[in-house]
Amino acid sequence: MVEIIIVLCLLLTTVIICIPTIFNNSQEAQIISSWKNLYSEMQTNFEVYNVSDSRVVEKICKSDIELKEPEIFKTISPYLNVDLSKNPNTLKSYHYKYKNGAQIPRQSKVYTKFFSYQENDNIVGFKWLTCNCSENVPCATVLFDMNGTEKPNRIGIDIFAVHIYKNRIEAFGSELSNQKLARECNRRSSGLSCSEYYIRGGKF
Repeated sequence: MVEIIIVLCLLLTTVIICIPTIFNNSQEAQIISSWKNLYSEMQTNFEVYNVSDSRVVEKICKSDIELKEPEIFKTISPYLNVDLSKNPNTLKSYHYKYKNGAQIPRQSKVYTKFFSYQENDNIVGFKWLTCNCSENVPCATVLFDMNGTEKPNRIGIDIFAVHIYKNRIEAFGSELSNQKLARECNRRSSGLSCSEYYIRGGKF
């Protein structure tokens, strides 16, 4: 009986230790699956955008409007599945960091305070970079927080980033090889390259 009790205690301890890991892995797998589905949807949306509304953005860029970013965002927001009926002012306290916990500097391409809700309560961050963009120079950065305001709010864990170019969107890290993506998507990194790493089937 003593031996049986000891074995049962060991099994119970093992289960207790493993439960948080299993739960975290399941949650991460769900976030990554949602990200891959969203990215595929965004690619389709921006094919439509290039045909329908890209010229509207070009007109805004050439206009005398001082604050161009909000006007450009209004044009692009339907293609990001933004729900304009939800008040973005509730996101003023929203904060996010790099994967390794470091603060994001203001000059970074992924630093923004311009956030909105998607239709499913996920969060979209938008930063217009330049009107002088091209097929190789990005026009804007878009961040997608796949579980909304729920933590950890870290790039490469629950937040993923894309560049909008003249003719397409691409996930951060799309220019890297599979080996380099695997090396750079780790918990000590910024997490930026994880956006492409998981799309290619990388494991967390």
